[in-house]
Amino acid sequence: MEITRRDFLNGTLLGSGARLLRAQPPAGRAWDGPGGVGDYAACNGNPWQVVEAAHRIREGAYDADILPSRDTGEAFDLVVVGAGMSGLGAALYFRKSFPSGKACLVLDNHPVFGGESKRNEFVVDGVRLMAPQGANEFDIPVRPGTDDYEIWDMLGIPRRFDYQSWDPSLKPLEFDRTNYGFQHWLHAPSFGHYWNGRWVRDFWDSGSAPEALRKWKFDRRRYYPGEDFESWLDTMTYQDYIEKVIGLPHEVTEYAHPILAAAMGLGCDALSAYAAWQIGLPGFRGFPNAPPFPVDFAKVPDNEWHMFPGGNTGLARYIVKTLAPDSITGSHELNDIITGRVRFERLDRPGMPFRFRLGATVVRVEQTPERVFVTYERRGRLHRVQTKVAVMAGGSWTARRIVRDLPQEKQEALGQFLHSAVLVFNVAVRHWRFLYDLGVTAARWTEGFGFSCNVRRQMLLRGYRPRLHPDSPNVLTFYVPLYYPGLPPGIQGSRGRLEIIHTSYAEYEERLRSQIRKLFGRAAEQAIAGIILNRWGHAYVNPTPGFYFGRGRRPAPRDVVRRPFGRIAFAHSELFGHQFWLGAIREGRRALEQLREYL
Repeated sequence: MEITRRDFLNGTLLGSGARLLRAQPPAGRAWDGPGGVGDYAACNGNPWQVVEAAHRIREGAYDADILPSRDTGEAFDLVVVGAGMSGLGAALYFRKSFPSGKACLVLDNHPVFGGESKRNEFVVDGVRLMAPQGANEFDIPVRPGTDDYEIWDMLGIPRRFDYQSWDPSLKPLEFDRTNYGFQHWLHAPSFGHYWNGRWVRDFWDSGSAPEALRKWKFDRRRYYPGEDFESWLDTMTYQDYIEKVIGLPHEVTEYAHPILAAAMGLGCDALSAYAAWQIGLPGFRGFPNAPPFPVDFAKVPDNEWHMFPGGNTGLARYIVKTLAPDSITGSHELNDIITGRVRFERLDRPGMPFRFRLGATVVRVEQTPERVFVTYERRGRLHRVQTKVAVMAGGSWTARRIVRDLPQEKQEALGQFLHSAVLVFNVAVRHWRFLYDLGVTAARWTEGFGFSCNVRRQMLLRGYRPRLHPDSPNVLTFYVPLYYPGLPPGIQGSRGRLEIIHTSYAEYEERLRSQIRKLFGRAAEQAIAGIILNRWGHAYVNPTPGFYFGRGRRPAPRDVVRRPFGRIAFAHSELFGHQFWLGAIREGRRALEQLREYL
């Protein structure tokens, strides 16, 4: 009997998904796993309580015409739904536009602000260690008049940083200062490859890399003469660009899959070639203004590729400290903002111009010609506040369910956004001599669980000075994207979320330990002091072909979503396509500007 692709999806994949849904997933501690120490110990990734609250929205628990909510009696000028970087950006520019006399409330469903810009903390043998839960990497702005330069000045972030030193008596090694660059963008001998069952240093220049991979990595040809090359790229997947335009074999696509997926959620078979161009993947060096990657590590400018000890949580903390100065202990300087403790009780005080209400899941946003009413669930009870305007800075998957009376065009546009999951593991080790003996500080592999990890040269502060030595504690960070080449993009995202919902922490821990044993031996596993798992079910928007420039004569869905809806505007990093801190803040600023007439 002939079996069609549609029959396969309906009968096999979706059927197995239904069986998973009928099974009882692990919950609570068995799902979350340990969270480490410090301010973020109760919020590693999306904790189970946040997932449960979101699922109640999905299942229609708040769809009744009238909700039994308690009116708090509070009235604000601006309510921001979501305390990730786009929501914090909207609040920051609200302060700049209206320095006094107006009030802003930021609501977030997590126990800590920051969205995916959060951190994990360990104490290993008396040494405090920080690592990112998700977002990391920034460049120091150097051009006055640019958005990032203005933000740096508004927040008072320094433009020079100190990093760990490497003992010259040890063998020379190169260290990424982030958890991203080594995956493709930066090139150094110590960024090792586990290739054909053995470790290879200097993979690209040692003769180990196949010729097809080298052509992909370093090619400088221009494959399209038109000036509209950006919209042309958005008509095809990156896989089609690699295999049909450049003419490279499928093995190149397979190598590139996890790099693209770790940055944008899915692999080359699903995402627009323009998405790959946007983040500087190979194949575009012949086009104007192409990002110059890969870059020789020794030639990286001093202003590029930086990371706070806990990733972009440093940027989130700078914004919150600027808006609510008493919310983090210490003064407004780098050391205190990064190492100080969050004073949660001071984040939401009556009379303060900026208030942050955490653990508050917004379930409904509705408006009249004069006001917006926001209903949220907190500690099992529904509450309602009113505001002149609202910025929706959460993802489209929630916005389309909680904003009432959305026009059909906007509902359809929000429904076209696809999302996928990622896992981020931070593994604290008592030593990393198993890497030192191999002569590598970062690792890439092509088989098994995940695809890369590294130890990094960390930023040093007055109150944070871990030693960089193979016999001292450190953290290995693993980004594990969930992608399934060959399936439709929407199915891939759903399958990834089903997996993370129905997989216990213990099972993921064993998968990771098994991979560490395979790559580095039992000595590496014995060095493990702790593992924190961060699950992000909607980590990335998936920009498939047409996401950026639309299809045919129809506008791109993101352009439809960016239009305000009365007193409500939409802001999230996903609207930019490439989700990064500056793009997120720009979306928040744009949404606020669209509502200025009501303020």
